[in-house]
Amino acid sequence: MSGTATKNQLNFIKKLREASQEREEKLQEFLKSKGKADPGELDVPEASELIDSLKNVKVAGEAVSENYATGKQINFLSNLQDSDERREATAAFLSGHGKESINHLSMSEASELIEKLMQLRGGDSSERAVSQATSKQIKFIQNLQKSDEQIGKANDYLKKVKKGSLDELTRKEASELIELLKG
Repeated sequence: MSGTATKNQLNFIKKLREASQEREEKLQEFLKSKGKADPGELDVPEASELIDSLKNVKVAGEAVSENYATGKQINFLSNLQDSDERREATAAFLSGHGKESINHLSMSEASELIEKLMQLRGGDSSERAVSQATSKQIKFIQNLQKSDEQIGKANDYLKKVKKGSLDELTRKEASELIELLKG
């Protein structure tokens, strides 16, 4: 089982696809290649891949200097959200730049935010325990689910911790699930 695309991802895909016919065509090609009919059927990694693909389609009127943040920048920013101070700084930055989420940042804005967050204290182990699971943890869990038995174990764990998908796990829960699936 893989977490379905997040609301922020789906909203961003909608914004990107509405910008041009070329992006809409790229989206339809991508969905067809994945055997999906709608972006809502994508999992988190597939949605990220689609977003990166759509961002690469240049649209008239979009400033070249305003290229969207890369997938690596977005993942790094997600991983930096490991303390209240960093989450608050991110929220303030987004608000100050009129952005809904880190997915809407340009490359230069993402770089600026990364630099700002790196100057702040990272979370201690108790703060990291309640922070959202990293994309690396989620991908590792997905790779460990090779059999029906492993998928069952993961689903049972999600029910136990009252989570609907992998992307809702905390870092601590993701670590527990990884150990469970490895053992």
